[in-house]
Amino acid sequence: MTIPQNIAVFGLGSMGYGVASSALRAGHRVHGFDVAAAPMERFLAEGGSSGAITDVASTLNTVFVVVLNAAQTDAVLFGDNGVVPMLKQGALVIACATMPPEFAKQMEAQCNTADVHYLNAPISGGSIKAANGQLSFMASGTPDVFSAARPALEATGETVLELGDAAGAGSAMKAVNQLLAGVHIATMAEALTFGMTQGVTPEKFVEVISKCAGTS
Repeated sequence: MTIPQNIAVFGLGSMGYGVASSALRAGHRVHGFDVAAAPMERFLAEGGSSGAITDVASTLNTVFVVVLNAAQTDAVLFGDNGVVPMLKQGALVIACATMPPEFAKQMEAQCNTADVHYLNAPISGGSIKAANGQLSFMASGTPDVFSAARPALEATGETVLELGDAAGAGSAMKAVNQLLAGVHIATMAEALTFGMTQGVTPEKFVEVISKCAGTS
């Protein structure tokens, strides 16, 4: 039986809100933080826990950082009022933003200096899977970090891809995924446009390609 954790989620956008909601649904105590007031108020109304980060940080087991990029991750962790210096020894940071591998390694080193665990764990799956607790985590970190992260990952993800014992590999795999996704989207747009010039409707395009080797 999983022991409920005290979790904070920074970034209540479409993905972060789903992470927070999934963790809450799994029985954890969850605090949601965002630069905008509206999603925080909505999450509180749905059962999220209240309290300023300065008041609750020392009680947290796990901090999810589900923001846009490296700069925002750095701000949450080590900027003005950054959360890492407030965390207790042995607390865990799960960093989900897309970022360069070298930056992930830097964040891991800074967290370790503060006696805080760090898991480099970019996510994939979209807002619907986030809301359903079915995300895929492309994660890298030490065995101890994966062990500490297991309750939070099981509450929010369907697939945890373990990619190495140090930060960096998770971010590298996220970049690979984004490269492939970007190429597929661009090529699909070109192929669809060509098909339409030849009288193939978008609906027929989807019907045929979904049954052929060109699907992705």
